[in-house]
Amino acid sequence: MFKKNITLLFIALFAALLLAACGGTATTPTTNSTSSTSSTAADGPDSDGDGIPDAAEPVLGTDPNNADTDGDGQNDLADPNPMLADNPIQESGTAVTFTISGLQVENNVDADGADVPDHLEFKVTNTSTADLTNFDIYTTITDQTTGDVQGYYQTLPGLTVKAGETKTIHFDNTDQPDHFSVNPNSAFYTDQNGLTLEVTLHAAGYAPQTGSVDKDPGGAEGGVE
Repeated sequence: MFKKNITLLFIALFAALLLAACGGTATTPTTNSTSSTSSTAADGPDSDGDGIPDAAEPVLGTDPNNADTDGDGQNDLADPNPMLADNPIQESGTAVTFTISGLQVENNVDADGADVPDHLEFKVTNTSTADLTNFDIYTTITDQTTGDVQGYYQTLPGLTVKAGETKTIHFDNTDQPDHFSVNPNSAFYTDQNGLTLEVTLHAAGYAPQTGSVDKDPGGAEGGVE
């Protein structure tokens, strides 16, 4: 593991130096992630304190605002594959108390119907008589051409779906209510091939629900379940 850590650090520093030599600058998007602390890495600012400079994170594909990009519990610098977490959701409860529907990754709109940038969103309907909380989610992004897979796990703090309510949740780094953070350097934003996103949404004590949606290649639009 030590050897892998040194290799990843070398790649990160090389990428940062390469970007600097080319006059590149890094921008840090707004995100609702609070899992990291800003510091200074060996070659520039390190917003999430993971030991990888912000300038290198886009090259590596990691999140500059989250020290554990894939949510598997390992710091990105120590993780041999920081964009591929295993699915940790294990649930013995079998009661189906909610459904997910309307998965969308393109042609998205906001609450007022205005166009907004492409992102993952879907509806959650609580079919039970009790409010649901303690949600978490596992999302995979699969390149339809190469078969490459990225996998991300995260908890959804603050998400409550009341009894009988249908709520739309978004993954887009806008820091609004019921909007949750994503890796801005993930395949969703950088891969020009067609993609398949599969989500497993879970509320503690109840059966997880899954759904999938395709994202069209390049700038083509579609991607509604």
